[in-house]
Amino acid sequence: SARVAGDDFNTRDILLAEAVATLIAGVCGGVAQSTPYIGQPAYKQMGSRAGYTLLTGLFIGLGGMLGYVGWMVEIIPRAVIAPILIFVGLDIICQAFLACPAKHAPAVAFSFFPTLARLLEIKFSNPSVVPAANFAALMVEKGRALPEMLVTVALGNGFILTAMLWGAFMAELIDRRLKAASAYLWILAGFTFVGIVHSAMPDGSMYWPWTLSSPAIQVPYQFAAGYAALAVMMFALSFTTASRRPAVAHGH
Repeated sequence: SARVAGDDFNTRDILLAEAVATLIAGVCGGVAQSTPYIGQPAYKQMGSRAGYTLLTGLFIGLGGMLGYVGWMVEIIPRAVIAPILIFVGLDIICQAFLACPAKHAPAVAFSFFPTLARLLEIKFSNPSVVPAANFAALMVEKGRALPEMLVTVALGNGFILTAMLWGAFMAELIDRRLKAASAYLWILAGFTFVGIVHSAMPDGSMYWPWTLSSPAIQVPYQFAAGYAALAVMMFALSFTTASRRPAVAHGH
C-alpha cells in the first residue's frame, strides 16, 4: 500500500516493531494486535504525514490509560466518521485494481464476495435489525438445501483469509498455473473443515466438525468437499495441453 504511494518503507523493520509492540501489549493485558493501517495512500492524499501516526498513537494510548476513548466514541456522530472511512475504502478498492495486472481484475473482484457476506452477517446478527430469536430460527430453518442465513454466516466468517485465498486461486487460474490453483483449494478445504474459514458458528469460532449440531454440521463437510473436488479437477486439468499454453489477456 505504501509502496504504491511512493513510500518504500522497510517492511521487515516495520513488522518487527509492530510485533514487539503487540507482544508488550499482550503481556500488559491488551487484546488487539498492533499492525500497520491499510489505506496509507488515501491518508497521504489528505495531507497526513508521520506526525499524524505519532499523534494518533499518543491520543489512543493516553485514551486507553485515562478512559476517555469510550466517551469520545459515544459523543462523535457516525456522520463525522463515515465520509473518511468511505474515502479510504474507495481508495483501497481502486488501488486493488490499479496495482494488479489488468488480467487479474477478475481475481480482485472475486475476492470481494466474502466481504459482502460478512457485511450481511453483521447486519442480520444485529438484534435491532433481526430479533435474536428470528436470527436463531433462520440459522436452522429446514428446507431442501442449507439455510440461507447459515450459508451467509459461513461465507462471511474468516472473510479476510477467505478473500486472500479466493483471489490467489483465481489469479493462478487466470495464469493457467493449475497446480498452484489446486494447492490453494486444498488449503481452503483444510481451513474450512475446522472452521478457520467458513465457520458455521455465528461467532466465527473454530471446532471439530463432528461436534456441531444439524444443520451446521453439514457446512464443514459440504464446503470442504466442494473445495477438494475442485482441487482434484484443477490438478487433473493441469496435465492437459491447453493448460500449458500461455494465458492470453483479451481486451488489454
